[in-house]
Amino acid sequence: MKKRVFSIAMATIMTASALAACGSSSTPNATTASAKETTEAAAETKEVTADTTAAEKKSTEGAETVAADYKFTDDITIICPVKAGGDTDRNTRTLAEALQKVTGVNVVVKNVDGGATVMGMQEALDAPQDGNTLIVNGTDMFVPYLQGTSTINIDSFKTIGVPIIDNTTVLAVNKTSGWNTLEDLLKASQAAPNTIEYGGKIGAANQICGIAMNQEWNAGLKFVDVGNNAAKMTALLGEQTDVINISYSLANDYFSTGEFIPLVLLGTEKNALLPQDVPLASDMGLKNVDFSKFFWVGTGPDVPDDKVAALTAALEAATKDSDFIKSIESNYLTVTFMGGSEAQEYCNKMYEDTLLPYKDAFLAAQ
Repeated sequence: MKKRVFSIAMATIMTASALAACGSSSTPNATTASAKETTEAAAETKEVTADTTAAEKKSTEGAETVAADYKFTDDITIICPVKAGGDTDRNTRTLAEALQKVTGVNVVVKNVDGGATVMGMQEALDAPQDGNTLIVNGTDMFVPYLQGTSTINIDSFKTIGVPIIDNTTVLAVNKTSGWNTLEDLLKASQAAPNTIEYGGKIGAANQICGIAMNQEWNAGLKFVDVGNNAAKMTALLGEQTDVINISYSLANDYFSTGEFIPLVLLGTEKNALLPQDVPLASDMGLKNVDFSKFFWVGTGPDVPDDKVAALTAALEAATKDSDFIKSIESNYLTVTFMGGSEAQEYCNKMYEDTLLPYKDAFLAAQ
């Protein structure tokens, strides 16, 4: 952009010079006007170049601030408490690349699957309290705590921040179902309660989502344990289950071909990044059932505050990285930044608003 503006300015200057050369003592105003234009063009060039420099500086100032305020010397490990291949793993690896740029040290992802994310969270708690071990998680981190099978929750850690909001969870059906809208599904399920199967993973947030839909919409869906996200899509594709909830990007190929139909966005706000205008329940006069997700980053409870502050600054800088933004938004997710207590309060409120109201019914279903 600088080169283009410079070329325009030079052309203006050359034109002004030519006009001045062609002028005579009888046309002094032409020379004066040309000189004035030259001065204005040069000033405009200087202003645009300054704006460009400022924009470039702003895009990197986060990383510069982190580098100036704290010297990262040790490799960082991010524990991803689920197996490789899902959206949490994908987001973790994208974040690791951005953090590596910002901190200047190696950032390694370690998958620790088991216990509905409890195994990974426990390993993060047991790690040396030096801030070199991070943990990521989302809504599912609250499920074992809700069940009473674990005492670990977000308050067990020091929160670094939330860099991503996933407002892409949709309720999806196979095109062969004959249901093209949420109203179609609810009409069928209410006519024959407990016969239409909602496939998910038992003991996970998607099971609570099924309970919420039954309570709020009188959906009459029958929960069937089919497994994780990959298993859910396989079951829906093979017509072994009738309806699932899924992050849009994970089933993007099936939505693109029309094999899957997204009936409703399970959130409270529309997502302009989605390739389809997926409606909210409120568009149909129903209560919105919100199962959007956050992507949270934390570290051990005894990590020194200065290291936590440096990690929070690094996380904020990572959210400004152009490659990170491009990768996250390509999956229809929203890049954001909430740090420390703000992020912790946000996550706890989501738990209180979306999971806790269905605790009794969830425990009764176990």
